[in-house]
Amino acid sequence: MVIAVTGATGFVGNHVMRLISAGGQAVRALVRTPARLTATGVTAIRGDLHDAAALAALCDGASAVLHMAGAISGPADHMMRVNGAGTAALLRAADRAGVGRFVHVSSLAAREPNLSPYGYSKARAEEEVNAAARSIHTLIIRPSAVYGEGDLATLPLLKALLAKTAILPGHPESQFSLIHAEDLARILVDAVASEVVGLREVDDGHGAYRWIDVADVMRGLTGRPRNVTFLPRLAAMLVGHAGDALSAFTRKPLMVSAGKMRELYHVDWVARPPGWPRESHITLRDGLHRTLTHAMALGQLPHLPLADRSPVP
Repeated sequence: MVIAVTGATGFVGNHVMRLISAGGQAVRALVRTPARLTATGVTAIRGDLHDAAALAALCDGASAVLHMAGAISGPADHMMRVNGAGTAALLRAADRAGVGRFVHVSSLAAREPNLSPYGYSKARAEEEVNAAARSIHTLIIRPSAVYGEGDLATLPLLKALLAKTAILPGHPESQFSLIHAEDLARILVDAVASEVVGLREVDDGHGAYRWIDVADVMRGLTGRPRNVTFLPRLAAMLVGHAGDALSAFTRKPLMVSAGKMRELYHVDWVARPPGWPRESHITLRDGLHRTLTHAMALGQLPHLPLADRSPVP
């Protein structure tokens, strides 16, 4: 069984590739820069989602496709080109090659396509997967908010939570689910080998968190934040629109955008059942400890002594 993979050098992709290579699975990965592949025993196919020849080579003889590649920021047309049109092109290549299994990594943002260009592009990608040829057994995995070692997107929020007073964009009553990247990687590897089809939303098994819950876990690990306050929505949207303007001027994708702010102020990002059954989960406390240790060692976050100061149950 040969697995064709996209997004192998990304944040989640790196966690997935470590698991796959450890299991000795034959893997073919579509990459723009083969030197960025850190896993061993992987056949690199140089190209991207708009390179028809590369997609054909990726899918030729593959039993399954694991599609993790995607754009999470940038202009709306860029995200549509990568997430929507790119997924459609990969599905066509898989169909022509006779691939029988296609696992697509989407996002909970696809539930609310009107909030952001990202959510709209991920919803469009899901439509492409659902319209795929009947000969391909497709599964859409919608992860909740993913965090873990190597994630740069969540560093600003972690920095905010390490301040004495955390100033957070969002609503105090917002509820959301979380999942550590290693947990998600295990789910994706299982999903490729399974026969499950349709749509699954996945999280760490805890269910709904609020920002105050995350702050409590951080306080147990670092003693911070002592207080939490929430940025008014209007102020956050002004920052988001400024980010859009700067991105348009520089033509460089930025994580700060009006769409991202609308997502942060949405009140329900809780993963819905049935999820993905598994024997164990990485708890938020353990996952944050690992994430903070890694980021502090690299100098990405201010160094604070980490100890579990949470009360003993």
